[in-house]
Amino acid sequence: MRIQLKLEDLIQRLPEAKVKGAFDGPIVRIAALDEARQGDLSFLSHPRYQSKAKVSSASVILVPADYEAEPHKGQAFLQVANPSAVITQLCSEIAAANKAEKKAGIHPSAVVDPSAEVSATAWVGPQCVVEAGARIEEGAVLRAQVYVGRQAVVGRDSELRPQVVVDDFCRIGKRCLLHAGVVIGADGFGYDSSAEGHRKIPQVGIAVIEDDVEIGANSTVDRARFAETRIGRGSKLDNLVQVGHNVIIGEHSILCAFAGIAGSSQVGKFVTLAGQVGVVGHIKIGDGVMVGGQAGVSQDLEAGKAYTGTPARELKEQRRLEAWVRKLPQMGQDVKELKKMLSES
Repeated sequence: MRIQLKLEDLIQRLPEAKVKGAFDGPIVRIAALDEARQGDLSFLSHPRYQSKAKVSSASVILVPADYEAEPHKGQAFLQVANPSAVITQLCSEIAAANKAEKKAGIHPSAVVDPSAEVSATAWVGPQCVVEAGARIEEGAVLRAQVYVGRQAVVGRDSELRPQVVVDDFCRIGKRCLLHAGVVIGADGFGYDSSAEGHRKIPQVGIAVIEDDVEIGANSTVDRARFAETRIGRGSKLDNLVQVGHNVIIGEHSILCAFAGIAGSSQVGKFVTLAGQVGVVGHIKIGDGVMVGGQAGVSQDLEAGKAYTGTPARELKEQRRLEAWVRKLPQMGQDVKELKKMLSES
């Protein structure tokens, strides 16, 4: 996304910044240190990237207040307390400036049941479908081809990107953002199996997404077999996340890409599941737990601890096991040599 800024604009926004060097041209893009070129703004967020900052072609770099290196000719450093926070704020402003103009009303190609309630300040975009008894609250935005099922609710100021599905009776809270292809309320995966085959278990519950939740593209939250599947307030789900039926996720938890949670498990508040974490059904993960990438969680996890591996163990224990595994080839060779020595004695 292109931008149009001057170094002077940044200095005015950041009066506490100390300026080193100078750059007279326009700033047209934000880029990573190693990808930046002339006219780009970049930032140094961690000491490990100092070597990249020293050779970066970025014209302006946000650096920590204690950063001692000098800029190249035609390059400027802005020393600030928290470069990452500053770049986040700038990106927020850029995104707001480039956001599509908010509309209100119903597009002529949308299909809205007469019994549905659509706020006069909401927008129902092209080829959307809103079924009987559904409610679209104030300021909500349905982009193209969104489906909202019978008696479903989309809360105030929430945005549903193209091809999102909110199935019958499910509820989306306030200020939520559902990216393209999200499905809320598909049937949970439940069957009674016998010698005759697999008989589907009706899924008669709903899925509830609380306020301020963001769900990434093509993620799915299944409806409950009974009662509710629930995603807690402020939680963030990455792309391609699967949440099974009757799962409860606490407030402000983070689920990274390809994480999957099987039915009826409970995830506490402020939990982080890294990429490709798998969680079996009917277990509890305590508040504040962090689970490393590709871990397999097969039993309850105690609150406030870090886990990794398959099956998931506390981080320190898993690291010790991994250290022993690395030694096994040499240990095996040592055993062979000892056996040979014993047989020859």
